[in-house]
Amino acid sequence: MVRQIFKQTVYFLLIFSLILGCKKDEVSPPDPILGNWQVKSVSGAGETIVWDDLKETLIALIPEYECMAWTVSITEELVTTNIVLPDYDSNSCDPAEVTIWTWERTKDSNEYTFTKGLIEVSIYNITVSGNQMTWTDQFDGSVTVWSKLEE
Repeated sequence: MVRQIFKQTVYFLLIFSLILGCKKDEVSPPDPILGNWQVKSVSGAGETIVWDDLKETLIALIPEYECMAWTVSITEELVTTNIVLPDYDSNSCDPAEVTIWTWERTKDSNEYTFTKGLIEVSIYNITVSGNQMTWTDQFDGSVTVWSKLEE
């Protein structure tokens, strides 16, 4: 009888310690690249183009170019870029060029792989500091700087 009470007590303590030892999965903070961003500048081949300066210069010449835009929206699953550029033949803007990728972050690094279908793959080293995000293309070294849009 004492032996059975001892076994039940040990069994109960074992089950109780297992229950207490199991922690709920900690929720990791959202990836800092999530959100809506507007291009600030693009650098490559030794040149830097500041988007607002370019847009301002073109609008001063042709006011209809006000429609120019370059944004990116990043969700848990997709990266969507939206670029509206001038149509020099009509003095207006071309239709928006929308590109959608899936993305994946290399564990414990700032390296992100963007995949479009089975063919196109881009690899970026992405850093976020405050409301600024910087993409460095791992293939050609070009750098794109983005500013976070207010939600």
